[in-house]
Amino acid sequence: MFKLLFKNMKAKNWISVVAIFLLTLGEVFFMMQIVTYIGLLTGAVQASRENGVAEIWWYGLYMIICAIMMAAIEVIIRFVASATASSCVTGIRQKMYVRVNEFAISDFAAFSTESLITRTTNDMQNVHIAWITFLKTAFLAPVVMIWSVVLLMQYANTSLTIVTAIWLVILVASVVVLLMMLTPKYKIVQKLTDALNVASRENLTGVRVVRAFNAESYQESKFEKVNIAFTKVQIFAGRVLSIFTPLVMMVMMGLSLSILWSSAYVLNGMDMEAASQTFSATNSFVMLASQIIMAFVLIVTLIVIWPRASVSAKRIHEVITHEVSVLDPENPVAFTESGTIEFKNVGFAYPGSDNEAVSDISFKVNQGETIAFIGSTGSGKTTIINMIPRMADCTRGEVLVDGVNVKDVLQKDLRDRIGYAPQRGFLFQGNIKENIAFKDSDMSLEDVRWAAKIADADDFVMSKRNEYDSPVAQGGSNFSGGQKQRLCIARAVAPKPEILIFDDSFSALDYRTDKTVRSRIADQLPDATRVIIAQRVGTIMDADQIVVLDNGKIVGIGKHYDLVRNCPVYQEIALSQLSKEELGL
Repeated sequence: MFKLLFKNMKAKNWISVVAIFLLTLGEVFFMMQIVTYIGLLTGAVQASRENGVAEIWWYGLYMIICAIMMAAIEVIIRFVASATASSCVTGIRQKMYVRVNEFAISDFAAFSTESLITRTTNDMQNVHIAWITFLKTAFLAPVVMIWSVVLLMQYANTSLTIVTAIWLVILVASVVVLLMMLTPKYKIVQKLTDALNVASRENLTGVRVVRAFNAESYQESKFEKVNIAFTKVQIFAGRVLSIFTPLVMMVMMGLSLSILWSSAYVLNGMDMEAASQTFSATNSFVMLASQIIMAFVLIVTLIVIWPRASVSAKRIHEVITHEVSVLDPENPVAFTESGTIEFKNVGFAYPGSDNEAVSDISFKVNQGETIAFIGSTGSGKTTIINMIPRMADCTRGEVLVDGVNVKDVLQKDLRDRIGYAPQRGFLFQGNIKENIAFKDSDMSLEDVRWAAKIADADDFVMSKRNEYDSPVAQGGSNFSGGQKQRLCIARAVAPKPEILIFDDSFSALDYRTDKTVRSRIADQLPDATRVIIAQRVGTIMDADQIVVLDNGKIVGIGKHYDLVRNCPVYQEIALSQLSKEELGL
């Protein structure tokens, strides 16, 4: 916990911590002044001197001034503590977000999406609350306790000291037992929070499938199972914590009564003047002992919060310190060509797997050419193209883009040359123009429309009321599958990259639109190298090279008319979609 926080504190945060400590000393000073004058006030009331009434008024006025000063300092401490904690946690959250953005695809295997969301929100909130509590109590409690003990020495006697010690031991022992019961539960709570997010997100993202299969009750039962488990742990923790406040009150009341009861034996038999002085001292002892108990309660409050926050801090630390598998080189090199891609005996194995997902992949494509990949599901098509923009690094061989190994150039420079349209059309919340101009927010509307026309999206965009300013819901849920794919294609071609990657990006388009879009890309961006993954033979028939994959290996490479005659795997795929006459067989 401290390791995470201290590493992310800036100079101004440390200045704020020092300020809180100095302000705490001032607050405790005025607090102890009130305790001291309560004893003097009691003595003045019981002394029945002629000027006793005047003393009472002056003591009371001084105590009011001290109370006002205490309140003012407390407000300042809370303000500074809140600002300091928020600043520190904001830095940690930003660092975590940046680190997640650096993750390669293989790195996400270590953390689920739902877990990353929980760590960014719920876990971060737990750390925030614990840090604020720490800043407000870490100085106050020890200072109050030490100061109270010092003042207590002038009133102490053996019987009162023993009574105070007994009640403190009872409180400490009880708190230790409570913490032993709570700490393991907090670890379970955070894991169940992840599970709740998984269940909720799965149901929301798959709502169409759930309703199509009338599976609402099945999904509800899955959520209910996790929800009940989460509730049971929370109820247990709540019940344990509910004991804490009554326990503290019992200790405080028991301590006060025990001190007064012990003092009664001392007062018995004394004359009035001695009894008055002794009672005043006893009253001060009760006040100071109560301050010690309250200081201890503040420490315990922090201790109760800390286990859950520590679990959360560990989860956050795991993300921030996770070693990213794809890193920039220390001495990047310059590109020597334009628009070329070459794989040399490339193999790739996912983390934790002994077998390669793809192996012995070799091919080369020159500027302006089109290379296509086809094969059965799981044959390694997406795995191969993910290695071009370094979404993942090959575990064997070399991947070269524009004449250099992709591991020898900066990721930013590499991806600046690439336009990418994903298999699953994804749009960001905003408007249509912002989504197409995603790579360059300063892109003109004219350039945006140029890209949309290539993707055959301009007509349906212009038919909307706000045209290119029309809103886009999160994930593009207010567009059809074909519309989303066309907007994603427009986003890929808008920056006019050297290399265009289409990961089955034409699957939701009809044959006419598919052919139209590909023809426009070839006409408008003739020098762009095109990499296409497709399941439809009609989409890739005109490619300069077609790579046929089966179980992660190349089983055929060449043009369509050669493969349809010489490659059994490609021939089988082609015949499942087109007739022999259409294929020229």
